[in-house]
Amino acid sequence: MSKWRTLSSEEIYKTPWIRVRRDEVLNHNGKPLTYSVVELNNPSVFIVATDPEGKVFMQRCYRYPIDKTIWNIPAGHSDGEDLLTAAKRELLEETGLASEEWTRLGRLYQAAGIGNIPLEAFWAKNVHAVSGDRDDLEEIVNQQFMTLEEIERLARSNEFEDAPELAVLYLAKLHGL
Repeated sequence: MSKWRTLSSEEIYKTPWIRVRRDEVLNHNGKPLTYSVVELNNPSVFIVATDPEGKVFMQRCYRYPIDKTIWNIPAGHSDGEDLLTAAKRELLEETGLASEEWTRLGRLYQAAGIGNIPLEAFWAKNVHAVSGDRDDLEEIVNQQFMTLEEIERLARSNEFEDAPELAVLYLAKLHGL
């Protein structure tokens, strides 16, 4: 167990989704450091949604913080509800898809060096369309099913750049995708 010690902690910013705090700490060698820590109020949920042929649902979304449109899998924030319930809601809101076959893939941390930003990963198998409605807050410009090989080709050519989503897809691959 680490021997780091927190001397003080101050919340400097808070929204319904995140909070940022500044911590004054002593590291394991007794050196004083200042950490700015980002925390999610509730874990995110990331969904690998596959059709009956095993193709993965992918979408291109605009991401304001990096000012780019990039490839994503369906994902979003939980609102404190059960994480599987949140994953089902996010999948439906972003894609109009649903599934009766869900596998929890595990928990990952998105940026452990700067925050406590957990995500819970799920695999929704044999998804099917149930709604044409979509969340209009997202700027989604393309949605399609892709083979794992096509996604890996996108990653190798630096066209699929979101690190947590690549990690979630790798977890799905480890679970048999």
